[in-house]
Formats: sequence, C-alpha cells, structure tokens
Amino acid sequence: MAPQRALLQGAFLLPFLVSSISAFPSFPYSTDSKANSKAVDASLNQLKPGFSSLLNKRQNGTFTAAGLENVGINNDDDDDIQNIQGAIGSNPGTRLGCYRDNSASSRLLPTSFTASDTLTLEACAVFCSSSPYFGVEYGRECWCASATSGFSPSSPSTINALVDDDECDFECAGNEDQTCGASERIEVYSNALYRPPQVARVQGFDYLGCYRESSPRLLPNALLGDDTLTASKCATYCTSQNYPYFGLEYGRECWCGLAPPFTSQEVSETECSMTCAGAPGEICGAGNRINVYGMEQVMPADVGDYSYLGCYTDSPVTGEKSLTGKVTYDATMTLDKCRRSCEEDGYPYFGTEYGSQCFCGTSLYSETDDNDTPSDIEDDIPARAYVVNDRECSMRCVGDATNSTTCGAANRLSVYWNGEDSTARNLDDEDFDLFDPQLPGSWDYFGCIRDAAPTRALSGLNFASPTMTVELCTRYCSDRNFRLAGLEYQSECYCGTAQDLQTFDFVDSSQCEELCSGSDQEFCGGPRRMTVYGVTQP
Repeated sequence: MAPQRALLQGAFLLPFLVSSISAFPSFPYSTDSKANSKAVDASLNQLKPGFSSLLNKRQNGTFTAAGLENVGINNDDDDDIQNIQGAIGSNPGTRLGCYRDNSASSRLLPTSFTASDTLTLEACAVFCSSSPYFGVEYGRECWCASATSGFSPSSPSTINALVDDDECDFECAGNEDQTCGASERIEVYSNALYRPPQVARVQGFDYLGCYRESSPRLLPNALLGDDTLTASKCATYCTSQNYPYFGLEYGRECWCGLAPPFTSQEVSETECSMTCAGAPGEICGAGNRINVYGMEQVMPADVGDYSYLGCYTDSPVTGEKSLTGKVTYDATMTLDKCRRSCEEDGYPYFGTEYGSQCFCGTSLYSETDDNDTPSDIEDDIPARAYVVNDRECSMRCVGDATNSTTCGAANRLSVYWNGEDSTARNLDDEDFDLFDPQLPGSWDYFGCIRDAAPTRALSGLNFASPTMTVELCTRYCSDRNFRLAGLEYQSECYCGTAQDLQTFDFVDSSQCEELCSGSDQEFCGGPRRMTVYGVTQP
C-alpha cells in the first residue's frame, strides 16, 4: 500500500485502530490552537486519566529525552501511543510542508532529536511535546524546534527550503501508511500536543501580574539564583524566609519581598516571556521584567473577643502609629499573646506589626475614610494613618508554629477591636503624667528632631534594648564622654558630640511621643524622630 500523508482536515484513521475507533472520543478540529489543546486534553483524560499531566511533566523536563522509549513507545505502555493516536485522530498537528534539511551544522529544527524503528507521527509529536514544531525525516528520525529555536514557517530561509511534497516519500518506520520525510528531506508539523508556557498557578498564592523592574528592586529583601528554578520552588524559598511576596525574573532569579509593587509599574503579560530554567512550561519574567505573586488573602479570624478591623499604615508623613498606647516586642509574638497583653490593661484595640511587635490603644488613631490616599492627607500634619489592602499586612507572626497567621508588616498594623470603650490611659488623657527622668549631672531635654538612615543625626555609639528608658540611654552616653543622647523608635539609643548640633532639624515635641520600651511613662522618640538630651554647661 502506498503511504499516505496525514492531512489536517482528512478523516483518515490508522488501519490498525479502525476496529476499535468507537473506543476513542473525537473532537472538531479548529484553527484555534487553544481550543484544539483543550479538546486534546479532554480526550486524553477520558481515555487514560492523568495522561495530559504526563505530557505536562514531559514538557517541564521531568522526563529525559534520551529516546522515544521514555514516553512509552517501546515498552509495556504501548497503549499510551494508541490512546494519543485515538485522541488526536491521526492529526498530531498541522502539516506545514516538505523541506530541504541537508546541513548537518544548521538543522531546520535544531532543538532535540531522536530516532526509532517504531516511529510514527504521533510518537514524534509526543517526544516533541515541549516544542511547538516537530518534523520527521529519513523514515525513523524525529526532530523538534522549541519556541526559542528561531524556527518560523514564515521566515525567508524556511520558505526558501520548501520543496515539492513528492520529495518526502519515505514510509514511517512504525506506520507504513504515513510518510516521514526522506533523505535530507523533513516533513514539518505544528504540534497539537504543545502547550505554550503559562504563568504557573502556585497553591496558597495569588498571581499579581507582570511588572517592570526598578531601582531599588520591587522585591528587594532576598534573592535566590537557581538553574532549576520553578514557581513553586521560589514560593517555598520566600515563604521559608517569612516573605509574603515572591517574583520570578530572567528565567532563573527568585526575588522575595514584604510589600507588593505599585500598580503603576505593571506591564503587559507579553513582556514576561522567558521560560523558567527548571520548568520550560512556566513563565519566569524576562530581562527587567518580573512575574509577582502574593499570598492568598484570607480574612483574619477573630482573636478572643476581638474582631479584625483591617490593615492600617503608620502615618505616611510623620510615621505615627495607628495605636498609641502600650507597646511590647516579643520574639515569640502571636495574635493571642498581643490580645492578652492589651486586654489585661483595659485596651479595647490591639494591633501587630512587623511580625513581632504589639501595639495597644484606647482609640484608633485615624481620621480618614477608606477612600483616602497618602496624597489626600499629605497636608494634614501630623497626618493620620489610613486603611490599605489587607494583603499589605502579610508578615507571619514569629511565634505562630503553624505559620498561618499574619502580624502586620513593615509600617503596616493589623488592627483588632473588642467593641468596647477603653478603661486604659491614653497619651492624650489629662491625668496621664509622665515621669521626670533622672538625668546625669547637668543634662537636660533639648527637643525632638528629625532623623533618617543612613546618616544619623547623632554620629557616635548606639545600641538598642527591649527595656530602654531615658535614664539608661543618657547614662550610657554620659559614661562614654558623649555630650548628647537621643532616643528613637521606643528602644534605640544614639550618642553624639557638640558638632552634631549644627545639623539638627527640630520639629514639634508631639512628634516624639512613643513610649519607651522599658517605661510606659517616658517618651523615646518615634519613627524617624529622636528625643534628644544633652549637657547644658561647658
């Protein structure tokens, strides 16, 4: 019998399958490649559940490509190839034509190759399932061209290599009713089994989009470079570092972060086009383009009698907290531990920040509504905090062994309320008296100043303590012959010299009203604000 070509629109079926064709489902072949892919997958799963997943594993490099035996051609899984033949109805793809292929150094389809004495079109399609094009040559050779190989049916060099169909007249070694090229002649097909690389779905994460990289980095907190990178591997790495966001870039780079990128930096999905080094079926960004994922948003559960109110910022202008009462730090912080700490002192509000910090309050220090933005409140000094997307409060509570609860983030406070009025003292209460600190010698209060890293307002020694007080800091600096001492962010102490006074930028003292970590009746500065004491006599 003369060999016949497998034509796209033909109703031709392999003779050895005719007797059992009723066992195979069929689908209307379409010019829509995505529709064809879905139809093939449905047919494959009906015939042999999970086989389309097998092809996905093949595409993502978990099968070796040493030969067709790896996909069940010459072993006990011969039914696999028959299932594929039935599912695609002898149409493994669109036949593009017969081409010259007589250059050993410059093959038309250069990505991968195998040979088999049982070669069929379907077998070659399976072997090349990670490539959009496959070709058959010399009766027993199978060649593939990946999406990045440079092969294009419309390129001048490809068109120039096109020859008459009669020049591809060798029977396929595994099916005499199909043709498989000839000597230095290759029949090329688009591959019905190929699945273009997709943005991976990662359990427990939402995909946020493709973003333009910037300086500083969008996700700057951790980096993993890996020549076997997959989306899941990156998610596992960033989660293990307690980062709620991860991004894939340049095929092999995994970046982690605490906060999502700005939407203004989002670009078209087509700009993230590189495949992952460890999974050719997955997209891993591109040069200066990053695919970003964030942990799934789950509404936090109530904690005791306290209900979740939302994720609040610190003041974007002054850095003031949304809750201005008692503050504690704990390397084993949990939501319940923070709740108990605030509840015991009569605070109706509690909030957690940065994974390990607990803030209590008599009221929520916010005078904006849910629609306010930083620009809306920029002129309100001191600007109040405002509500943001819950995803921004995404740091895991450091003391939660289940790793299932979040405790705010950097400058983000997860706030809870028990619905009651306060029985605790607030900083604004008239009867809330501060201690007069016991200062060394001729030391006195100088005022509140701005401070910012990396150039600190006080240039001498510094340390931090969970039991910081004004006395502790001033005594530390005085004992080391410094003439200035500054307290910042509740637990930090800085020492300085008289020369540092020349650069001071004084602000209202109300901006330095965070309670010291070691005393609930002394102020120790605030975020980027320093309470300064110094020697008043020469």
